[in-house]
Amino acid sequence: MKIKLLAITIVSAFALSVQAGFFGSDHNWNNPVSAAMDAMSDMASDAKNTVSDAVDSVTDSVDVGSLRGTHALDDFSLMPPVGKWIKDADFTRSFIDQPPLIPHKTKGMRITMKKNKCLSCHSNENWRDADAVKMTASHFMTRSNKRLKEVSPRRYFCTQCHVPQVDNKPLIGSDYVNTAE
Repeated sequence: MKIKLLAITIVSAFALSVQAGFFGSDHNWNNPVSAAMDAMSDMASDAKNTVSDAVDSVTDSVDVGSLRGTHALDDFSLMPPVGKWIKDADFTRSFIDQPPLIPHKTKGMRITMKKNKCLSCHSNENWRDADAVKMTASHFMTRSNKRLKEVSPRRYFCTQCHVPQVDNKPLIGSDYVNTAE
């Protein structure tokens, strides 16, 4: 088994070396990393040119319409302006089981696979000290209603459901009426 793995490794390394151009006449044998970087740069440049040509052929005839207006495909999309944060406002929920809005700024409060800044205030251990809202029991349940000790993976990324409360104009008009009214 070890011999097979070694053979596969050697063949793979050789194939990658050939593809990267290590055995070409213009190869710099003193700096193989430089040669690999040059080869990768050339491949990236070729790919960029191919994609650019494809986009140019499409954008000559097509514009894309969205809620932010109509734009050519090759135009850069600008981030919409961030509205003013609304402090101390009590928003009523528009429908049953609507997740509550986030009543504070969230800039810099990152959520990654290893760390969730929201939990530093809203976890079962910290909510009293932070004078924050405690997460509900639903955040600790699996799909099969099994209670977990930690936050359920499907509820870990808070901003999938909870959004900041800001004073933004709607992108489109709506005649939605709460079903309870």
